[in-house]
Amino acid sequence: MRLLLLCFLLWLAFSTRLSAEDAVVGLIISTAVYAFACVHMRYRPATDLKLLRNLPRCLKFVTALICETAKANAAVFRIVFSRTISVEPRLIFFRTKLRSNVARVAFANFITLTPGTITVALNGNLFCVHCLTGKMAENIEDSAIVRQLMEFEE
Repeated sequence: MRLLLLCFLLWLAFSTRLSAEDAVVGLIISTAVYAFACVHMRYRPATDLKLLRNLPRCLKFVTALICETAKANAAVFRIVFSRTISVEPRLIFFRTKLRSNVARVAFANFITLTPGTITVALNGNLFCVHCLTGKMAENIEDSAIVRQLMEFEE
């Protein structure tokens, strides 16, 4: 039901004028979107409660993601703008404690999106990652992102 309310409120927010006709059309379209989501996307009202329960975890994850990305950006910035470029490219292999494929792929994508590191391969729980420096290679498998993803798996 919250999805229906959200769709209707978005309709009203993006409407150029507020009139009874617009409200009725918005309610009809919102109901159609809600019905489509229930039938074809396996949406259930219980999903809303699950999403609300996970909201603090999501915010914590996004915060960790932004912080880790900012740290990596600063490290690459220092490398690029130093007088002498001191890169020690490394290819590291490590196993992760993440159990689900979704969490592993999310972590692999995070590594690739973070400046200075690229996920070269992912086979089961074995990661192969290219890092610009040895410092970037340290403790990747125990990073804050891994801890956040492990919380989601619980």
